[in-house]
Amino acid sequence: MRKIHFILLLTLLSLVIFSCKKGLSFKPEGTSSFTIANGLSGTDYLYTNFNGDMSNGQYYSNTSAIRYGNSGFFNSYVGQQDLAIYSATDTNANSKPVLRLSFNLERNTIHMLFLTGTTLDPDYLLTTDQLPYHLPADSVLGLRFINIAKGSAPVSVNLAGHANGSEEAELPYKGISGFKSYKANSTINSYTFEFRDKASGTLLGSCVVDGINNDGSVSSPNIRRNRNFTIALLGNTIDQTGKRVMIIDETIKI
Repeated sequence: MRKIHFILLLTLLSLVIFSCKKGLSFKPEGTSSFTIANGLSGTDYLYTNFNGDMSNGQYYSNTSAIRYGNSGFFNSYVGQQDLAIYSATDTNANSKPVLRLSFNLERNTIHMLFLTGTTLDPDYLLTTDQLPYHLPADSVLGLRFINIAKGSAPVSVNLAGHANGSEEAELPYKGISGFKSYKANSTINSYTFEFRDKASGTLLGSCVVDGINNDGSVSSPNIRRNRNFTIALLGNTIDQTGKRVMIIDETIKI
């Protein structure tokens, strides 16, 4: 059985700023929310440069390093952006970026940049998202699924013990589902999602979303309830266990 590592993509409800500094003015009341998810294999770390391929004066000592299978959250960038993505081994004065992208981030918008493929054959998907709001009394969490395993056949997603495709019948490469609400009250500890090859039904791997009924205390914080998450299928494993999952909370405040 080929194991799958997913990215349970997590964008924290905080103003954590990874500063790859540029001549932009920061206005807390009118910025964008921008998350980069690193599913681009071939190097342990990627570095962001919002000066494109121009040196920032200190090369990459003060830029954001995003490890494979993880993500970085940025919330001070608006307007036209010239972003270069560098491999960890290519961060000297003469290095060329793995990817060079140009895009516009409007104020008060939420975006996610999914990096996929390999350093020799990179690809990406940029989304503009409308996140569902969950009333505190509802005790739910929102989940969606995406396939960023470049070259993969379509996959289906089901809850363990349920029929194949119970949560998503088909996700081709770059296919992304809408958000679906799941109960997150004190009676539910976790959900296990299974990702299968759509054609054969072969189990590719599973992803456990746990901690759902944590009581919210210091010793047992609840990081799931009333938040939104993306579970993404990566093309390669993250570590020696064969996992292909990353967790990013998408409940973003801008």
